[in-house]
Amino acid sequence: MRIAHLSLLLLLGTGACTSTDLLAKPDITARLDQTPEVMANCLTTALANEFRGTMPDLLFFGPKAEISVYAPRGGLIAFMTVEPHPNNKSMVKFYNGDLYWPTHQVSGMFPDMARDNWHRADAAIRACAPVAAQVPSDAFAAPAS
Repeated sequence: MRIAHLSLLLLLGTGACTSTDLLAKPDITARLDQTPEVMANCLTTALANEFRGTMPDLLFFGPKAEISVYAPRGGLIAFMTVEPHPNNKSMVKFYNGDLYWPTHQVSGMFPDMARDNWHRADAAIRACAPVAAQVPSDAFAAPAS
């Protein structure tokens, strides 16, 4: 009986840990119909609107761009990459602060890790996504006589 309990505890103990492989995967991945340079500049501005405080850092490394989002007091809370995708499009990857949380940074009332970073990054990506043309609802209506 004790062996069964011990094996159950070991199984639960190892399952409770999150691997660094899972943490290193992006939280959001999106393919957008813009070039990486245009998308990176737009995302930097949109992230500045979503994450109030400091302006995100934008660095280009050849065709790739990296955007770092900082807390008002200096801790790195999120990270985004913009890479080229075939057909002159962009692949955007957002990494939440799982790997980068500061241990004691606080801005305002709540710790930076309590912020809703995923929804803020999603809103920034949606703000930069090109709008598809839509057919007006009455486009096929007969002309009035």
